[in-house]
Amino acid sequence: MSAKRVVSIRPFNRTTYAYEKLHVCTRCGQYTCLWEEECTSCGRSALVSVQQRAGSRVKRRIARDLFLAIIIGTAATYFGETTDQTMMAATVTLLLIGWLIFMHHRTFPAQRNRQMKRMLYEDREEIRQGINRNWALVAEARKEDEALAYEMLREIGSLVYNDRIRLQQVALLQSFVLRSDMDLQLQPLLLRSFERLLAEYIGEIARLKPELIREDAIRYIATYEVNILQLHNGIQILTAVAAAAVRKSKYIELFPSLITRYARFMPKDRFMRLYRTLELYPGKARGGLAESVGRVYNEKYRDNLADVHVQS
Repeated sequence: MSAKRVVSIRPFNRTTYAYEKLHVCTRCGQYTCLWEEECTSCGRSALVSVQQRAGSRVKRRIARDLFLAIIIGTAATYFGETTDQTMMAATVTLLLIGWLIFMHHRTFPAQRNRQMKRMLYEDREEIRQGINRNWALVAEARKEDEALAYEMLREIGSLVYNDRIRLQQVALLQSFVLRSDMDLQLQPLLLRSFERLLAEYIGEIARLKPELIREDAIRYIATYEVNILQLHNGIQILTAVAAAAVRKSKYIELFPSLITRYARFMPKDRFMRLYRTLELYPGKARGGLAESVGRVYNEKYRDNLADVHVQS
């Protein structure tokens, strides 16, 4: 097995909506979800966000409406037969232009969103092709810089929900020396079937960043417990996840069987947290969890804690 590499991974720029990752070239129309400064198709520095592209289209439509209003108003003013008609036409024109400016300014965000949805739907094939081109670039980047390849896959994965992309990310992550100060993620990488690399990654995350271990990850581990036990470090993975699960009483209530089986292997601080939680909330204990935790406590910690109290 090859040694893991020490790498530096840039923090992930999280967006409210996935489409905010997309950029499009205003020259050739190619889409990308990466951070290129130049379009990989035409080589021009003409990449803008999809929001900007949609906003530009709306602004052009607004400019067209204002231009038409000015032309019509100017014609009406010019062809007025009397002074009153000319003044009336000019007044109406100014009021119309003012109303158009006010309404478009007020509704611009909504118009931009509608235009963007229309654009994303109409250009769905171009978007697919652009993301496929991004994916092809990952193979090239991986030869020279695997950390960069992972960062690229992370961007693609925020738009494409594909187990193959998720597994590629996990495989790269498992080839790195992971640290608690890294911007790691777990939820977006969960697969629909059992994969050894993912199970090992979840176990490592449980030790490094237990706050990332949430219900879906615990459920994945519980579902494939038998498969994980066949791994050389299966007990360690299951214990780490069970220990991370005791952070919240909700998970103790949801996964009592898993926690029961691995409670005795937990680090002392994790086990004592579980023990005190069950003391405070006895209703959280199901399926013999309280009895099992009580036996482990009596066997491993009761006498030690009593000695500590006597000495103090």
